[in-house]
Amino acid sequence: MKNININYIDTKLKRIKVRLTILSLICINCLCAIQSFAQIETMSNLYRFNPQILSPVQAGSTSNSELIFMHRNQWIGMEGAPRTFSLTGNIKWGDKKGIGLMGVVDEVGPLRSTLFSADFAYHTRLNDKWNLSGGIRLTAANLVLNFSKIRLTNTNDLLFQGDRSTGVQPNLGFGIRINKGEGFYLSVMMPRLNMYSFGENNGSFKDTKYVFASVGTRLIIGGYKLNKQGEQVPQITLYPSLLTRIAVDVPLSYDLNLLANIKGKLDLGVSYRRADSWGLSAGIQATKKYYITYVFEKPISDLAKVSSQSHEFGIRMFIFNRKRLL
Repeated sequence: MKNININYIDTKLKRIKVRLTILSLICINCLCAIQSFAQIETMSNLYRFNPQILSPVQAGSTSNSELIFMHRNQWIGMEGAPRTFSLTGNIKWGDKKGIGLMGVVDEVGPLRSTLFSADFAYHTRLNDKWNLSGGIRLTAANLVLNFSKIRLTNTNDLLFQGDRSTGVQPNLGFGIRINKGEGFYLSVMMPRLNMYSFGENNGSFKDTKYVFASVGTRLIIGGYKLNKQGEQVPQITLYPSLLTRIAVDVPLSYDLNLLANIKGKLDLGVSYRRADSWGLSAGIQATKKYYITYVFEKPISDLAKVSSQSHEFGIRMFIFNRKRLL
């Protein structure tokens, strides 16, 4: 997520006389000797639904293997607004190990990032209540600036001739989590350790690395009730959680989320992202094999002047064992 100053954007529009969206300007200015930061990490409201999008430690942590597809369409109505597509696979390997696979395509104005990653995680019991998990991630990523997608008032401007690519660049990431059964958890993750570069065409493009920390728990309200299958399920289960994003010279960002599961059938949630947006979510176990979720977000920053909504959709397919997990 980028912090955008409207006055700054207006000034740059007048100087280079290019009709661009706000996000396009940020990406281009990074390569035009204007000091700025680029965030490559995928923005998602569904980090509790799919922790693997940020952390390799999720691999093998559930009782079943699963495939998850997610799509985020951010800041509807703004030309060049972010769009993200992701597909993750969480595969159990024995009782204590897991393998994860992930592919992500992220588009922000003329900037397009494509990455593929493989995860390995190991899970162990500290005692009869607490578990400790650790995971590593190997990633291959490519960033491309497609100047051909930009409409210029001066098509002969040499500054915008030819697309630029980082090529395929390897990276490493890690994640650590401690949890008490299906209740309290604390997780720290760094999806990548190295920064991306356009080499000799880098200009003043300045990437930055993020450390993420997440904490959450589970609260049962109203006791248990037998369902049609004769299983005891909680009347209401609350899942409060907090996600923070930390980076050098970047303002602290955090998400507050509260998800309520009703009788093991329906999920309803609310969320707040610091000085950025609030959101509403809903999810349902559509069949024994498929779980579907949706998020609506309303910007509250300066972006609210040009966009009124963001949408995110996710679908999870359980493989092998059948059990619904958050």
